[in-house]
Amino acid sequence: MGSSSGQKVKVAINAYPEKSFSGTIAYIYPTLSAETRTIPVRIELANPDGLLKPAMYASVELAVGGREKVVTVPLSAVIDSGTRQIVLLQKDAGRFEPREVKLGARGDEHVEVREGIAEGEAVVVAANFLIDAESNLKAALGGLTAAPALATKGSVSHQARGTLEAIDAKNGTVTVTHAPVASLNWPAMTMDFILANPGLADKLKAGSPIYIEFVERGPGEWVITKIEAKGAAAATAPPVAAHKGH
Repeated sequence: MGSSSGQKVKVAINAYPEKSFSGTIAYIYPTLSAETRTIPVRIELANPDGLLKPAMYASVELAVGGREKVVTVPLSAVIDSGTRQIVLLQKDAGRFEPREVKLGARGDEHVEVREGIAEGEAVVVAANFLIDAESNLKAALGGLTAAPALATKGSVSHQARGTLEAIDAKNGTVTVTHAPVASLNWPAMTMDFILANPGLADKLKAGSPIYIEFVERGPGEWVITKIEAKGAAAATAPPVAAHKGH
């Protein structure tokens, strides 16, 4: 946070929007709330005429240091295990590199990165999810860093046009009604695909006509490496129950 005991702050009370109160940080508690990811701070301020009462809502304005330029990333880009913080760097299409970072001051939407990445490096901004243990973080990164294997020489990429039927952000999958795929001798059908990167479908909505490129990562495990909106859907198969493979 960059604050310390004795620092002056300005306090705005919702009940008195026309007034401003001045206070001092008296104590910063040493414990972090795991539920809210916040640290309690005690602020002492005068209470003229008894205006301030328990349970009133307030906002606090405090200085966080100088105005020198710093490297920042959106808060949604940070994967936090509590032990360490990770951001995902995009190396090229379908390839991502986890990078451990040291964070600084936080704002409403961005956080300062003191070490780990440089200005201009591309980060995945939709990577944020809560990891409750270091072992779970390692497992998650293991799945993410396995993605480059999709681009190895042994992988065959297939293409199709179709309609995006549904997005399951929690499981990182999409349901697609696609046109026949000649390279696999598939008829038109509706099926589920895994997203190589969950952020691939961020700007898409169910019902959109799409173009996809995909590979078989494992037996019956079809993974989309590229997906984009197109002007018209080419898939005309009647809706059928989505399935995981062939």
